[in-house]
Amino acid sequence: MKMDTAERDHLFCLLDVLGFSNLVTTVGLDSLYEQYEELIKAAEHQQVDGLFFSSRCGHPFFGYQRIESTYFSDTILFWCPYDIHHLEILAHCLKEVVCRSIEIGLPLRGAISVGKAKLGPDQKAFVGEPIVRAVNAEKVQKWIGITLSSCFRKEPYCGGFKADCFLPYEKHLKHGGLSEVTPLVVDFPRQWRKTRKGSLIDAIQRLNTDEKYRDYYINSVAFVEYSEKCDRWWETYAHEKS
Repeated sequence: MKMDTAERDHLFCLLDVLGFSNLVTTVGLDSLYEQYEELIKAAEHQQVDGLFFSSRCGHPFFGYQRIESTYFSDTILFWCPYDIHHLEILAHCLKEVVCRSIEIGLPLRGAISVGKAKLGPDQKAFVGEPIVRAVNAEKVQKWIGITLSSCFRKEPYCGGFKADCFLPYEKHLKHGGLSEVTPLVVDFPRQWRKTRKGSLIDAIQRLNTDEKYRDYYINSVAFVEYSEKCDRWWETYAHEKS
């Protein structure tokens, strides 16, 4: 397979299923892959088509931008070219993916990274630093959710984060984990509050059946509570900075 010779900036999201080995035994592979397809469709349904916000230069941005995806074993992947518009679209899709994963009993933990990468002509061969950074960032988290990798600490990637998609947070990290991430997380509880009537905390607690991952669920519940308290966190942040 011939790779694309041009390196381009790409966003890359890696999501692993929490407690995958137990799910294989209790649910079965066929059901798991059906659930994977449901999560992919949840992301596709959230993709934006049309005029949705202004660019950095103040001009309206109009059009359709596709998020690519695939899955294998215990991993689901999403990727697309990088710009601030794509980052917003990807984050918006992932908010719904995490919510839906909790509803169907397939809790996810992962990271978004960014950087130079090469894609194969069929868009299924992906080589580049973002993969390594996403894997490293995923490993240092103890919860259900998604954190930005350390790539977003540097220019030019640190210049555009939509406040209702991300929330500053780091209490879910393992000891020493801050070095692998940017302490901004996808605010999926906001999506739940907007689109669901039931309790997100109750939905998470129903999945807390494996002693091995108990701390992950405790941390997830703590984040849900924090997100609700910080519904308009950017207003407080702006006031503190002024």
